[in-house]
Amino acid sequence: MHSTVATPGSPARTRATTVAAALLAVVTAAGCSSDGGGGGGDGRQFDAEITTDVPAATTDVESVTWNLASGEPPILDPAQAALENISNVVANTCESLMTVDENFELQPALAQSLEQPDELTYVFTLREGATFWNGNPVTADDVVFSVTRILDPALASPWAAWASKLESITATAENEVTLKLTAPDPLVEGVFALPAFTVVERAFTEQAGPAFGTAGVGVMCTGPYEFTAWNQGQSIELTRNENWWNEEIDPKVQSVTFTFNTDPAAQVASLRSGETDGQWIIPSSAFEQLAEAGNMLIGQSLQTLFISAIDLTGPMGDPAVAEALAAAIDYQGISEAVYRGTAPPLRALVPPSAWGYAEDVYESAYEELPEPVQDLDRVAELVAQTPAASEEIVLAYLSASDEEARAATAIADAANQAGMNIQLQPLTAPEFGAVFISPEARQGFDALLAVGYLDQPEPLAYYQFFITGSFYNFMGWSNPEYDALIGEALGTLDNTERAELVTQAQSIIHEEGIVLPIVKPATTVYYGPELTGVVPRQSYLYTPWLAVLGGE
Repeated sequence: MHSTVATPGSPARTRATTVAAALLAVVTAAGCSSDGGGGGGDGRQFDAEITTDVPAATTDVESVTWNLASGEPPILDPAQAALENISNVVANTCESLMTVDENFELQPALAQSLEQPDELTYVFTLREGATFWNGNPVTADDVVFSVTRILDPALASPWAAWASKLESITATAENEVTLKLTAPDPLVEGVFALPAFTVVERAFTEQAGPAFGTAGVGVMCTGPYEFTAWNQGQSIELTRNENWWNEEIDPKVQSVTFTFNTDPAAQVASLRSGETDGQWIIPSSAFEQLAEAGNMLIGQSLQTLFISAIDLTGPMGDPAVAEALAAAIDYQGISEAVYRGTAPPLRALVPPSAWGYAEDVYESAYEELPEPVQDLDRVAELVAQTPAASEEIVLAYLSASDEEARAATAIADAANQAGMNIQLQPLTAPEFGAVFISPEARQGFDALLAVGYLDQPEPLAYYQFFITGSFYNFMGWSNPEYDALIGEALGTLDNTERAELVTQAQSIIHEEGIVLPIVKPATTVYYGPELTGVVPRQSYLYTPWLAVLGGE
């Protein structure tokens, strides 16, 4: 839910960030394998092809320093893991009942099996022998506590939204948990592998109280790495869990130190020198430099760079203004100059890589949407016709992201040359993260440029957040026809029928200019030449990628 909005940060999330014509010029196909998976320092050029496989790690590594590009997380409570910097750490320490494979298919995790006796019932059989770091066994009581804790309004977890159709979740045996719904829900299975179903120890969590997940207390989970220390402002330290239940994976890294450098230039310098061993979210301007130093890898994503209206009481509430702003965007220029050709322009908020079913339905609807092209003459025409189009529009963006800063500047420059009045408001990482939590943090600007991402290849998971009253419907937009379509889709299990409903809703939201999709950034990762094992995939936010990292 993100931010790097979750997007908007959202389950979809944002990097506070979710995700193909231009890409085909650089990437021959999503299934291509990069030859940049190993080695380094040999002067080779950056390979922009999608990496789907790398050599497995074979040797132990005593320690790794890994930088969090989005900065220091505010907390490590899985219930708040909707920001990239929280999820990046929590993915390696805490586990959900299920996990996903490279194709986003559900696989067992703390639940060794899942059965669905009817449309409304799911039965989890817990894994025998799974323990928390303190050696205590994972119980059905811990699972029920963890899932229901997410729903506590006092916790204000962004993951609570999944449970609108929850009737009950109970321990029905010593090693069994049963979930019952009030109505069919096509999205619920995907949530089983997300933080909404992450298991924490009840006794530890209750004793910690509000301090759970903070620097002084930490968390108590089951994952391959356990929380060791948090030196606020400096680093978070994890050590390998020698008693992890998963005998199929042998983690090679003994300890990891997460740092919080948000300056792109300093990040690249540290990676090139070897002071930092790795990082997700790599500045595109450094692709070649880092390819020469080690493993600079590009992966498929479920992300979108987009502009979202935030205040509809101002000029962004006029669809003509949104149309003018959309016409001012140089989609191809941002794709090529900012993202080095690795981010194709988009017609819809949800990118083609997120069509996890009924692809023919989604593709047909996608092709019917207007091709994204810059048209400054149209901008000038709309400014002349629409007084609101020349009013000041404050566009906020994440200053820590080199790409987003450059894209925002390019958009504002082009729009202003055509007669609009776009003023930029850079946000620090904490300010940007607060946008997705606090209404007060959204005061003072009209629109937000952000990278949002989906947690699973299900378009409905993004579009549901724009219905009336949704937590993520920050601008307060409301359209009865849209609400009805999404509401029906949320109860439709048939994939084709659901896709037809979602694409009808998609056309409405884009026609009204509530969100302006721009390009689909790739998933990027860099790690040093002596390391291997990690494939760049969007699922790194919820799967223990550290467990497969190691020496060549």
